[in-house]
Amino acid sequence: MSSISKYFQDIQEEMVHWRRLIHQYPEPAWCEFGTAAFVAQSLKQWDFTVYMGEELICDERMNLPANESLDKFYTQAMERADLDQEILEKTKGGYTAVAGVIDRGDGPVKVFRFDMDALPVSESRSNEHFPFANNFTSAYNGYMHACGHDVHSAIGLGFAKYLAEHKDNFKGRIILLFQPAEEGLGGMAAVVKHPLFSNVDEAYGFHVWANKEQGEFICGTYGQLASKKFDVTITGKASHAALAPEKGINAMLPAAEIILSLEKLKSEFPRHIRLNVGQMQAGTARNIVCPEAQLKIETRAGDTKTRDQLYSASIKTIEAISKKYACQCKVNLVGEAESAASSVDLAQSIQQMARAAGLFTNCLEGELHNTYSEDFCTLMNHVQNTGGKAVFMGIGASNDSGTHHQTNFDISEEVMWKMASVLANVVS
Repeated sequence: MSSISKYFQDIQEEMVHWRRLIHQYPEPAWCEFGTAAFVAQSLKQWDFTVYMGEELICDERMNLPANESLDKFYTQAMERADLDQEILEKTKGGYTAVAGVIDRGDGPVKVFRFDMDALPVSESRSNEHFPFANNFTSAYNGYMHACGHDVHSAIGLGFAKYLAEHKDNFKGRIILLFQPAEEGLGGMAAVVKHPLFSNVDEAYGFHVWANKEQGEFICGTYGQLASKKFDVTITGKASHAALAPEKGINAMLPAAEIILSLEKLKSEFPRHIRLNVGQMQAGTARNIVCPEAQLKIETRAGDTKTRDQLYSASIKTIEAISKKYACQCKVNLVGEAESAASSVDLAQSIQQMARAAGLFTNCLEGELHNTYSEDFCTLMNHVQNTGGKAVFMGIGASNDSGTHHQTNFDISEEVMWKMASVLANVVS
């Protein structure tokens, strides 16, 4: 066993502790106050240069929650005794991105991304659910880490501790980005234009996969779906449905026609696109002409160009139908991601290293991942378009529990030291 693998086996218990702590306090997009503060204070303890809060977020934050939600999660974080209140204050208002930097002089600039946000999913209280049986289920009703971002953050902390204790093992600049709001595909866009990421040589991201067996490692993925997520508000005019229906403008009518028309629009595009109206909210009462309707919609495609064409066609359809019914419409883009492909030579070098380390039984150089979108793709393209290389890896972590975004989601914690070992080998 290599010295790197032994190091992470030795701190596996500590990484598990961090994972379970973060799991207990799940925070959704832009509300990762406690997680961000815990990460930042840990990085400061290990002598990283820390960027966070408003100094790191340099662009508009898409899909920012209402002040009521921001205040609720911030207050919950304030009640935790393990957090540095001065550091926590820097995240107030939804400024929850954190980056830690170690500079070792001349050498490559390498960025490693770890996402932090949780999901609005109620966690299982079944005795068969490992977190419940081991007393680290979510303390926040209606929210849980149902995708593994708690694991990603804990691996990032383990990697950070290694870097702090082995500074003589590498040259160049290492940037650890703990990213908020990955699930809504809005977090990366808010930070990627920061000068920290202007001259990156290599960028690394990864995901633990509950639907893949332990021992499987994907060194580079490609084909993630480019996506745009947007909300539509259609405004009509309320009126009494019996006394004066002619004085009202029913916003529900264009909303209904928009849903049907967008379903028809899909046939005009290649088969690999996705267009879904996931939610409609409309009306106030049965005897009132509906004054407002809201739609939550997403588009996805196998490449960024097709995504943009599909989005534009959808907006054109929405605006035309709204005008037809004498309604106003407003479109609000709340999240977006690009399609990307891992740099082949970087994936190949990772494959050689992983095989030599003997960490996995099956190391794939690349794999098509065309059934989901990933916010890291925005950073991948940014780095590749400026002359650098980027890769998105995957590690099998199945423990035969629920798959991603389900109430009984969980993973094998054994994969944590292995993934951290891969990252450490990349910089050593």
